[in-house]
Amino acid sequence: MNLYLRLLIALCHTLRTPVNHTADLACTFRVWPHDLDAFGHMNNGRYLQIMDVARVRWMARTGVLGAMLRQRWSGIIGGSLTRYRHSLRPFQRYRVRTRLAHWDDRWFYFEHTFLDAHDRCVAAGLSRVALRRQGGWVTTDEAVRQVIPGARPPEPPPYLAAWLALDQAVFEHQEGLGNHAVTAPAESLA
Repeated sequence: MNLYLRLLIALCHTLRTPVNHTADLACTFRVWPHDLDAFGHMNNGRYLQIMDVARVRWMARTGVLGAMLRQRWSGIIGGSLTRYRHSLRPFQRYRVRTRLAHWDDRWFYFEHTFLDAHDRCVAAGLSRVALRRQGGWVTTDEAVRQVIPGARPPEPPPYLAAWLALDQAVFEHQEGLGNHAVTAPAESLA
């Protein structure tokens, strides 16, 4: 089962009653062989893809996806952070809880919590998403007016400012490295 099939299944589950934007939604998944890395547990990159599926399901259940389709907006990921605590093994079932944590003028911030069958947190992630239309960005105010008129953002979690500061510092550092000569030749893996 590839990622698109997972997305289709998640979207089929959105035919249920719509939920409020403050909802903490959970999706259940299973670790399939194509999710594994060379060490026999779920590949770290797969967590990011599963966060995408869970986020799209959240958007569909809350009405955001419908507004995006009507307005011809697309969602753009502006960054993510993931913390891994325990491995997920082959065929293990797990849940991902997704919640809208905050929004500012441009970004919607999401929390993703990966839980095993015993409700133990195996990984946690943060992501930020902006909406874009042809020719420019969609403000969060415009998006909120389309879906939940009059809603106010939740109080930002205490970690949000620290994450954004770290994100900016790393970006500035990496951008600065682009001006320096590479000290070792690039290796070709082809």
